[in-house]
Amino acid sequence: MTEQMLKKYLKNKYGDFTPVRLTGGYTNETFLLNGTYPLLVVKVANSFNEDIQNEINCLKITQETGIVPKIYELIETNALQITVMEYRKGTNGQSILDNKDLERAKELYKSLGKSLAKSIHSKKYNFTSNGIKECNLHELNLNLDFVPEVLIKNSKEILQKINDTKEEWVLTHGDYGVHNVLYTDNNTLTVLDWEWSEWANPLTDIGWVCWFTKLHYPEYANLLNFLFIEEYKIYNPVHLSPEILKAYCVYKVWKVLHKVKNAPLEVQQEWVRRLKWTLETDIFNYSFFNSRGRTY
Repeated sequence: MTEQMLKKYLKNKYGDFTPVRLTGGYTNETFLLNGTYPLLVVKVANSFNEDIQNEINCLKITQETGIVPKIYELIETNALQITVMEYRKGTNGQSILDNKDLERAKELYKSLGKSLAKSIHSKKYNFTSNGIKECNLHELNLNLDFVPEVLIKNSKEILQKINDTKEEWVLTHGDYGVHNVLYTDNNTLTVLDWEWSEWANPLTDIGWVCWFTKLHYPEYANLLNFLFIEEYKIYNPVHLSPEILKAYCVYKVWKVLHKVKNAPLEVQQEWVRRLKWTLETDIFNYSFFNSRGRTY
């Protein structure tokens, strides 16, 4: 059905094409328009979607960095919101870890650190949102009925350790990591899927990279997270501590919990499990970093 709608609204301008659903770094409602020249990608949402609008606003202010696809057009109909953008080549970053290519993964994590510091977090908050969401850490509701009371209590205790100020805010991707980048052989990145982006403390993105790697690839996490942070700090010497990094990870998990509050029970239970794991896990391996001669 979506494919037919795309042809209806785009064929006159972009010619004959075959929509091919993309996976691996793109959302499930993203299509390659096979047959256009140059190749195009479209992201589709049902009617108005504030996350898509948030993404578009982020892409607009990061166009000159070269790490995001160019936006060509936004088409809004009664049924769909269609973003037409540039097609970018590259390997989905997560597939590199899935294939256990550790040497390439090490270079990828260095590129993640450099790109995050230089091209994303270099966008400083000037107390104007520019249509981009703002961090709501201090107003976040921690009373979802499907989350056990003990996890709510422990989350509140950890989040109280954060002394977040808007003066420290930068543009954050919101779901930054290997799962949302395309990586090329010459160590360049394309960063995809900016729906969750917001003005926030840079530690939200840094913590989420470490969290994702620790959760899904624990055998590589200490080394890869070390390389990522070391490269990041070359370009943005931010102060880190295990307690504060964990606190920002707890904040991010709660953001997801709010997004799944109307999802099926098994999805909610999985994210409750991840919240418990986050509260109990050493995300930032302090002893490993110290063994490398680094103190944070």
